[in-house]
Amino acid sequence: MIVYGNMFLCALIGLYTSRLILDTLGVSDFGLFNVVGGIVGLFTFIFGSLSATTIRYINVEMGKEQGDVNKVFNVCLAIHVGVALLILLLAEIGGIYYIHHYLKVDPGKEADAMFIFQVTIIASCIGITNVPYSSLFNAHENFIFGTIVGLGTKLLQLGLIVWLVFYNGNKVRAYSLMMTLSSMLSMFITYVYCRNYWPDIIKLRLVKDRNLYKEALVFNNYNILSTLALMGRTQGSSLLINFFFGTTVNGAFGVAKSVESYVLGLGSNFDGASSPQITQNYSAGNMERTTYLVCKIGKYCIFIMMLAFFPLIAEMDFVLNLWLKEVPEGALAFCNMTLLVAFVASTGGGIIPLINASGRIGKFKITFSTLMILCIPLGYWLFKKGAPAYWLIGLFAAIDAIWRVIQLFYLKKDLHFSSKTYIRESYWPALKIIAIMTAVIFSTSRLPFDSAPWHACRFVFVFAATVLSIAFIGLTRQERYRVITSIKEHFIR
Repeated sequence: MIVYGNMFLCALIGLYTSRLILDTLGVSDFGLFNVVGGIVGLFTFIFGSLSATTIRYINVEMGKEQGDVNKVFNVCLAIHVGVALLILLLAEIGGIYYIHHYLKVDPGKEADAMFIFQVTIIASCIGITNVPYSSLFNAHENFIFGTIVGLGTKLLQLGLIVWLVFYNGNKVRAYSLMMTLSSMLSMFITYVYCRNYWPDIIKLRLVKDRNLYKEALVFNNYNILSTLALMGRTQGSSLLINFFFGTTVNGAFGVAKSVESYVLGLGSNFDGASSPQITQNYSAGNMERTTYLVCKIGKYCIFIMMLAFFPLIAEMDFVLNLWLKEVPEGALAFCNMTLLVAFVASTGGGIIPLINASGRIGKFKITFSTLMILCIPLGYWLFKKGAPAYWLIGLFAAIDAIWRVIQLFYLKKDLHFSSKTYIRESYWPALKIIAIMTAVIFSTSRLPFDSAPWHACRFVFVFAATVLSIAFIGLTRQERYRVITSIKEHFIR
């Protein structure tokens, strides 16, 4: 409840912020910021993989009766520092070469692109060294502090962007600098909190256990491979679109990515909140509880995604026009395809925490990486054949669906997990709701109304229908009782 309350507020602030930024910078500069950020993303892909590795090892250590969390923390911190220095070196060599030789920008914007790149890469490297500290909040299931810091950062950024509207200088440079400094402030606050509340865990010491470094690095290397592939697909798509269509279409794609970042958070936040319990129960050998958690999380991730998916897919055109003063051409198609990708991603809830907890990730990560990287040459082929830009996002959805089938097969074969139970518990209730909501959306679209109040009412109606379908068709009677009881207890408390 804390995580989603925060995410809802941050989404409202973020959506308004995106509108201000698009209006203030213009489509071209907004696209420039997104494509240069994509170049930085290619070199900071390791950020997510390191975070997953740190959270996994800290949770495993916490699940042991006599675990030494401080030792694991220092091992992870040493790895993070080394990786940050390596990324800084690679980015300065490879990123600068790409900007000078391949990046397509409007005349006179080359210096702006270089400034954005340098500011962002430095902040990203500092952020990598901060990952072990921020991972402690997830491991201890301390979501309140993260909520406060995240919301405070969003409000600060909103205030700075409002100032940017009246700023007469180079706005794209000022925007990149503001985003960087506000993010670094949140990192500093995180470090201060950890030093005050977990001083024994973050106490610096030299760990000489080479086997522990080796084990963490092997695990992390697989995570790096998969994260590199995912970032290569995500950020590489920005570069691919830039190569074929230019920064204006990048601006439309940037709008879709803004929507995606909030919608994907619906499933990933719930998945992330469950990760400590899944990992600790698996580490303690409690497989019955682990299986129960994975199946329930899988179902609930889909249900939560539905709350955003169906209303948005029904009224995306209305939402975009309400949100943005000027909707970039092609943004509607991009956003609809992005919603489909986010929905397919939600069908894997609970699976990644289980795979990470097992430590047997090699086959999963190699297969996943192959599929993700395959999207870029296939997208290049589609564009060469004259396909519109949004087809690339449709390709992502198809590949993700194929990956889910392979993933469930591997779970059954290698981890002896009941994929059949997962499908029955997670997918079957969702399919019934999909059938009902498809009928609702289709029938309401046939009504002869076309005004702003009508579209707003239809959005609310579809959302309400989704909630009722989940409550009375998706949830069992016992689950409904537990949800209502839990909410009442928290409000009373």
